[in-house]
Amino acid sequence: MGLEFINRVARVSIILALIQLPFVMVHLNWQMAIGILMGCLWGAANLMLIKFLIIGIITSESASKRDILILGAIKFPLLYGIGYLLLKIGYFLPISLLIGFTIIFFVAFLKAMGRFLLENKIISTELPRNYRRDNS
Repeated sequence: MGLEFINRVARVSIILALIQLPFVMVHLNWQMAIGILMGCLWGAANLMLIKFLIIGIITSESASKRDILILGAIKFPLLYGIGYLLLKIGYFLPISLLIGFTIIFFVAFLKAMGRFLLENKIISTELPRNYRRDNS
């Protein structure tokens, strides 16, 4: 599980949040649907910025220590300030932001579980030997 795993988790989480949008909007309300989307976008931005910070700390060739400090100084106040504003403006229910934020953990768990099951041959993607495509 490399850095591509983190990118895929963020991408799939955002796609999942976009898929839920019309359904939650119809069955609950627009504030809940947009709140879930905003929580997921906030969580994905948080995940990607943490990834960039870790990469910068581990590899000295990609960024200098000064750049890492600048990114950290921008990330924490800006990102958590946005999170505070999302809660403070009152348009979104706090539970919707929480649901959106936890979509990332749900997707990461399912992707890791799927990879574990495939690598340990607990489940297989191969068809049985006696499988025939034509059902005659």
